[in-house]
Amino acid sequence: MDLRKIVPLLLIPPLVFSLIKYLPIIQGKKRNDRTPETANNVGGESSSTSNTCNSSPDKWKHDVFLSFAGSDTRLNFTDHLYDAFIRSGIRCYKDDVDLQRGEDIDNLLQEIRDSLCAVLVISQNYAKSRWCLDELETAVKSRENLGRKVFPIFYNVNPSDVRHQQGSFRKAFADLEKKFKGNTTKVESWRSALSKIGNISGAETRGKHEATLVKNIVGDVWGFLSAKLPSFDNNLVGIDSKVVDVISLLEIGLDDKRFVGIWGMGGVGKTTLARVVWKKLSDKFQFCYFLENVKSILRTKDLVSLQESLLSRLLRKEDLNISDSHEGMGMIRQLLHNKKVLLVLDDIDHVSQLEYLAKSPDWFGEASRIIITTRDSHLLTSIGAQGIYKMNTMDDDESLQIFSKKAFNKNHPEEKYLEYSKSVVKCVGGLPLALESLGAYLSGRKEEALWRDALGKLKQIKGYEGVLQALKLSYDGLDKEEQTIFLDVVCFFKHWKKREVTQILKGCELKAILGIKVLIEKTLLVETEFGELHMHDLYEDLGWYIIQQKSPISRLWKFEEIKKVLKNNKGSREIEAIVSNNHFRRVGDKIEVIQDKMEVHPEAFSDMSGLKLLYFSSIVEVVPEGLKKLSCALKCIHWPCFPLEALPLPLDELVHIEMSHSNMKQLWNGIKSMNHLKFIDLHGSPNFTETPDFSNVQFLEHLRLSWCKSLIKVHESLGVLKKLVEVDLRKCENLNSLPSKLETESLRKLDLGRCKNVKKLPEFGEGMKKLSYFDACETAITSLPESLGFLTGLRYLNLSETSLVNLSTDCFSSLVELVYLSLERCNWLVSLPRLPQRLIRLEAGGCSSMEHSLDKQMLNLVTSLDHACRGQTKYVISEEEEEDMLFPYDKEVEDNISLLDELKRVEPQYQPLKNFIAIMPSGGEIPSWFDPNIEYYDEERDECEIEVEVPSNFHDSIWSGIIVCLHLERCGGMLSWGFKAPKDDKYNGWAGAANCLFSFYAEDGLCVIVLEFNEKTCWQHLKGDNNSLHIQLSPGLDILGGRLGILGYGWRMICKEDIQHLCHPNHFDHFTQPQHALESEVELPFKLVRRVLGDQL
Repeated sequence: MDLRKIVPLLLIPPLVFSLIKYLPIIQGKKRNDRTPETANNVGGESSSTSNTCNSSPDKWKHDVFLSFAGSDTRLNFTDHLYDAFIRSGIRCYKDDVDLQRGEDIDNLLQEIRDSLCAVLVISQNYAKSRWCLDELETAVKSRENLGRKVFPIFYNVNPSDVRHQQGSFRKAFADLEKKFKGNTTKVESWRSALSKIGNISGAETRGKHEATLVKNIVGDVWGFLSAKLPSFDNNLVGIDSKVVDVISLLEIGLDDKRFVGIWGMGGVGKTTLARVVWKKLSDKFQFCYFLENVKSILRTKDLVSLQESLLSRLLRKEDLNISDSHEGMGMIRQLLHNKKVLLVLDDIDHVSQLEYLAKSPDWFGEASRIIITTRDSHLLTSIGAQGIYKMNTMDDDESLQIFSKKAFNKNHPEEKYLEYSKSVVKCVGGLPLALESLGAYLSGRKEEALWRDALGKLKQIKGYEGVLQALKLSYDGLDKEEQTIFLDVVCFFKHWKKREVTQILKGCELKAILGIKVLIEKTLLVETEFGELHMHDLYEDLGWYIIQQKSPISRLWKFEEIKKVLKNNKGSREIEAIVSNNHFRRVGDKIEVIQDKMEVHPEAFSDMSGLKLLYFSSIVEVVPEGLKKLSCALKCIHWPCFPLEALPLPLDELVHIEMSHSNMKQLWNGIKSMNHLKFIDLHGSPNFTETPDFSNVQFLEHLRLSWCKSLIKVHESLGVLKKLVEVDLRKCENLNSLPSKLETESLRKLDLGRCKNVKKLPEFGEGMKKLSYFDACETAITSLPESLGFLTGLRYLNLSETSLVNLSTDCFSSLVELVYLSLERCNWLVSLPRLPQRLIRLEAGGCSSMEHSLDKQMLNLVTSLDHACRGQTKYVISEEEEEDMLFPYDKEVEDNISLLDELKRVEPQYQPLKNFIAIMPSGGEIPSWFDPNIEYYDEERDECEIEVEVPSNFHDSIWSGIIVCLHLERCGGMLSWGFKAPKDDKYNGWAGAANCLFSFYAEDGLCVIVLEFNEKTCWQHLKGDNNSLHIQLSPGLDILGGRLGILGYGWRMICKEDIQHLCHPNHFDHFTQPQHALESEVELPFKLVRRVLGDQL
């Protein structure tokens, strides 16, 4: 079972987990790299408003390598910056996330060379770490030799100190010169690299807000990446010569400021050409932005929002607040007049838009370039554009290639359809969008009669309306539901998230998932990388054209029109949908935000017998008389803060009710026939007291009533709904009555979390095998029903902070799919049951009644695990042929040492091999029995290197290995170690304790590691006359997420005689070297060592 597939299912962010004492450790989930997305546009204009792309080409592994000094910034600035990179879709390499145990510095430095740019967080202690300096040096070399980009961040340091190695850097290099006195070349190369970084302009953190700084840095990196990420022009037909022509008009390299226009008819490819040029030139400008679809955006937004978008994206500022468009003009001129800008303003249709966005070249700094796409050539001449490029239609060969790509999925037509294809190209006249649309329409259609019919229609088209008629062939090829979805998107849902649109349309009983998929395949819609639905403006025009021909008032979306109809009772049966999403009003050439609320007449919906969709996104007031009725045909209603106390009935066709934070006390009284209703969401409704009788709501799938603080009772009838998938009652604090039994066989999610008055859970039916998520945390339950065992598909179970006393072993043993169980702070719980074999995460911290017995229970759990699950649980981990376990020890519970005796009774495949680790609270220093000789210690990486002089007779059987003792700052995490001969460049033979069987967590503790001589680890390095062995020990992350700090360290060679005496506690004074009695504080860890190594003598 792959954890990466499980975590999203559980709906739990990894950092939410609180891992406390006795909490087993699980390996961190490795990020899934996003797969590169290749644009399929082959000549038409792009429909996406995105200015960047989340994908990265295969020629580099990472977008960013993040170098930092962990002691300074790991848990604050660097953590926030890394999170911002990941959330922005930037693939960022961070060593404590991505570096695999056992990888050495060479692997790490290769990751820098495999990254497109490096972000170096230079802080006070940066130069104290040779790892950081190696990273910095490699980043500088990659910049010089490979053309990589370096972004220095001077974190609370002066760039001058970095450049000249002053301040903390002076002391760091003085220490380095002492440590590497035999290798001055290395130190000088670090100095040189640091000086070069200090000369690069970078971000300085002093006196700046961290949140703003992080946003600006991410913006700078995105600005660089956007020009480097893969362009889609490789699949475009006839684009290269056009790009060369436009770039020649821009005259890059001159210091003047130039406006260049690209004009042509709609659908000819202006946006596509502008975007390719923009991407090719972006790396030559510090400030770049592509403002797409200006005309379309201004249908729903005002110029102020565009001004804010332009400035925020160019300057990477998120807190801009422009009061009106005139102030915005001044801000653009003031903030950009000294900056070298590359700006594309796409689809400008009125000169007033330019007046507010880019009135004059003087608004921008020297060498700036502004590209404008438009259908109006006069607009370009009126502003005095220095260059104008006329975008002509495609020639016949190019047109045939574009059409063939869509119709036949290759560059040329099939022989049988060659003449038909040439006729289509001749009729369309070289318009890429129409060619793509027709190609998609005819793709897969083998009947020649269909081709002849399409050609007959095409030969009749003329002018712009003819272009729309050509596009309409694709619309006519859709079924009725797909046509409805297309028109709804045109009117209501452009730039909406596909997920939201799908949910609304499903509420209208439309096959939304399939329908949207078909529209995307037919090129009528485009889904952006952000999951939004966009369309080309020609298709938008087509939608308006069809609606005007069909019924101009079938859909209402303009706020003023909706307000007039509802307030004055002007509705009619022709109205099918009302969607009020963005409230704007056009005043001349301006669009203003509407602040006033909408008022609804009592009879407003009485004559709307055809209304199926009613969607309000904000507060809509109803007159005191209330609503007399809603449309009986209504299928989907979305009305937040609904002002009435109940729904006006009848609503027999209703499928989807979404009325969060409403004033409703109840949905309806008694039993109502609601045979179509599938979705109810009233979350956050403070006055809702009781659910209705669901007896005649047999198709209900989703019931969301979370945070309904007055809800007391859920009707008994809910328990028998066979189609129910989700019940969310979270934080219903006064809920005390649930159905006595649930027999909802389709139920997948049940959330009762934080329902503090729920004292008893329902019984569960034998058929409830699909329930995978059950949360009952912070309820008042004291026991679990035995029928919980029927939930054999359960994966996530949260019982934390409940009053449970005992857990039934029989019940839990049936939960064969359970991977997550939380019992945190169950203060009355005294024991654990025998848990399922597939369990991956157990949270049992703060269970005060069973803390002293939990170790034994954990061991019992491990011995019951199926061997097939070993490598997937957090209790035992296999690494090739070697396994290492971390064992707890508590001074106050010395009897726990018997646990190790019990381990010997575990079947051989479950027993720890070779290396062994023991951890316990230290209470003192490293015992003097250990040799403190450490060759090198890196404070930043918390790694130590030990040079061991191995006796010449180490091949003799008397020698067993090496014991290393570490005094760790925190205990309970990962450790790894590697070996090399002095002359070797890197360590290998890595091994380690990557996970815990179960752990003792303390503020600090001693860690004793027994490293046996064997072929896999160190033996291979002791060849010829070499008797020196270097060992590097590297602690990883502890259970709370921080790195394990090394406070002290020591080592010792051990032989059989040592182990024999370790196994006889009365003879601690007979060790072979050095001859010291063992101090009392080291006796405890060696009791553990004796128990494991005794049988190996």
